[in-house]
Amino acid sequence: MRKLTYYVGTTLDGFIAGPDGQFDFFPFEGDFAAALRAEYPETVPAHGRGPLDLDGVPNKRFDTVLMGRATYEPGLAVGVTSPYPHLKQYVFSRTLARPDPAVEVVATDPVAFVRGLKKQDGEGIWLCGGANLAGQLLQEIDELIIKRHPVVIGSGTPLFDAPFRPDSFRLTDSRVFNTGATLTTYTKADIPVLIRPTGEADLDRVTAVTVDEPVGWIPADRYLEELKEGMYRPEWTWIAEQDGRVVARALWWGRATSEHPVALDCLYVDPSVADRSALGARLISAGLRAFAEQGAPKLPLYNLTLPNGWREDPATVAAADWRRDAALAAGLTDVVERLRLEWTPDAGLPASSGRLTFTEGTDEEFLDVFRRIAVGSLDGETRRNLALMGPEATAQEEVDFYLGCPGERSWWRLARTPDGEVAGLALPSATPYSRNVGYLGVVPELRGQGYVDDVLAEITRVQVEAGAELITATTDTDNAPMAAAFARAGYRTAQTRLIWSAPEQGPAS
Repeated sequence: MRKLTYYVGTTLDGFIAGPDGQFDFFPFEGDFAAALRAEYPETVPAHGRGPLDLDGVPNKRFDTVLMGRATYEPGLAVGVTSPYPHLKQYVFSRTLARPDPAVEVVATDPVAFVRGLKKQDGEGIWLCGGANLAGQLLQEIDELIIKRHPVVIGSGTPLFDAPFRPDSFRLTDSRVFNTGATLTTYTKADIPVLIRPTGEADLDRVTAVTVDEPVGWIPADRYLEELKEGMYRPEWTWIAEQDGRVVARALWWGRATSEHPVALDCLYVDPSVADRSALGARLISAGLRAFAEQGAPKLPLYNLTLPNGWREDPATVAAADWRRDAALAAGLTDVVERLRLEWTPDAGLPASSGRLTFTEGTDEEFLDVFRRIAVGSLDGETRRNLALMGPEATAQEEVDFYLGCPGERSWWRLARTPDGEVAGLALPSATPYSRNVGYLGVVPELRGQGYVDDVLAEITRVQVEAGAELITATTDTDNAPMAAAFARAGYRTAQTRLIWSAPEQGPAS
């Protein structure tokens, strides 16, 4: 990966320019000037290369230069539109029009842009200035090369213009010249990252984390409320610390009665981290290893909530991309995209054809219908379970899951045709937050006859009669017939979820 170097001259009191941007007080002479010409010839602008006998001298360290508007404009004011034609030139400004074909004006986030540059092939990247741009890119600076002149000016433009936040660099080289100037090189200190579960003493720092990306996340009030109920727990909450600062957080969730977590539903890595996906993967992996060692029979999945139409928003795509890379690198390689649907009273009760009746049934009857419905299902999880476990175990897992949900077993109904033949099943259910469609299905031999609409209408009716003002449901985006049935019944898509899970080992494995 390419290196970003802030190579800049300063006074003894730490200014890179005077109060009005002037820098002509910096001496350039003697053995100091000779060393800079020999070692950093590409940092001399075009109009100065001839007088210094640098025409045609090849670049030594850099092939790219970054400038803030304040650094670029003094040359522009005297007609110099391309100060470094021997380098790829970028000027960061949201208002400057492109003044020269050889100079690219960047109006987007400097941090994201520089991270992209670093991944490209090429030589070093020179951050020329100024203070504001250097402040924004502080976390991306890999090396500082400071030309310190024996001059004091009292006030002016500082080396960095940034909020207070200490960052460590280590000295790697220092030279003193006869002119009194020094050339000092620092590289970013390698501060270790500690990944661990939290304790009660960490609560304030965990809840202080805020996510400003357009994805679903868990704010402090919800975390604290569900912490009291046992759905979040300190041992299920993991953080990454660097130099005493929380730089990443992972919140695993489970039911209040769960022995092990069910899902990771909030992953955050601070934007200052150079490779967010890599640290996210380390954090997820550490948690999954711990849960496996504690006897979790099934590793928790990762559930990322996204707004509708998220693929049309670059910011949402970027937020999803690094989380996806983290999940995949941590071994959660099975992915499903799922719609979260909602019904509210303004949609009206869906109509029923009246062709089906709904009756209670025994556990054995429900287990048999679950097994029959699983065959040929378009639901991604059901299909994976069938391939891994077969229909009997798949049906039993579904029954066990819904028995463990907040809904009541007494709500379950078998759907029957007028001649008493079982057509499918309707399982009104609930989550910790709302009444839920739960599970519905039609047996294979009766599919395609519209019975799914009747089953969904029955579930909706039962929930409404119980007083539900909101009914939720989910279906895979690949399950187009089911999504269409929900739409016909007045369920609207509220959000999209990407769900990553660890591939399960089948009997043959």
